[in-house]
Amino acid sequence: MPFDYQQIKEFRRCLGLTQTQLAEKLQVPQCTIARWETGKTAPNAGHIGEMCDFGRVAGIEPSFFFPAFSRYTPGKAPQ
Repeated sequence: MPFDYQQIKEFRRCLGLTQTQLAEKLQVPQCTIARWETGKTAPNAGHIGEMCDFGRVAGIEPSFFFPAFSRYTPGKAPQ
């Protein structure tokens, strides 16, 4: 399942969090959030799940992180 790393920064901003604040919530170093936001590394499934949980509280659906799937139309090739 493709994960859109570029959405992490937007997600964080939607929640009104700094990299440091998100890092504290996920119990990772701030530099890890910076690496995720630039695509240098990817969050593991547990961290993605936690972000989805934080997002649901703020009304952000998990599909926010998986736009290729959320924009898929049957019969049309994904872009």
